Amino acid sequence: MRAYRSDTTGKPVSAAKWGYAVLWIVVIGSRALFSFGAYHWFRDQLGGWLVTNSIPSAAITDGLIFMAVTMVIIRTAGLFIRAHAVSSAATSPASDYVHA
Repeated sequence: MRAYRSDTTGKPVSAAKWGYAVLWIVVIGSRALFSFGAYHWFRDQLGGWLVTNSIPSAAITDGLIFMAVTMVIIRTAGLFIRAHAVSSAATSPASDYVHA
C-alpha cells in the first residue's frame, strides 16, 4: 500500500493494488475456515486439547477477536505513519509518495 498527496485536495491519500486485497481475503478466509473447522472437522481434537490444557472454549473466540482488532490497529497505525510522512515530505521536494 502506498500513501501520496492527492493532486485535487492536496491531502494524504492511500492506494493499494490487488496483492493487498488478496492478503486480507486470505487472512479473513483463513480465520473463517478455522472457525468452521473447529466446529465441524476437528471438534474432538480441539476439545480434547482445550480440556487437557484447562483452556475455556471462549478463548478461541477471544483469540480470533483479538487478532482481528490487532490487524486493524496495525493497519491504521501504518496508514497514519505513512500519511504523516507524506505531509512531512510536502516541505521537502524529495518525492510524491512513500512506498511501504
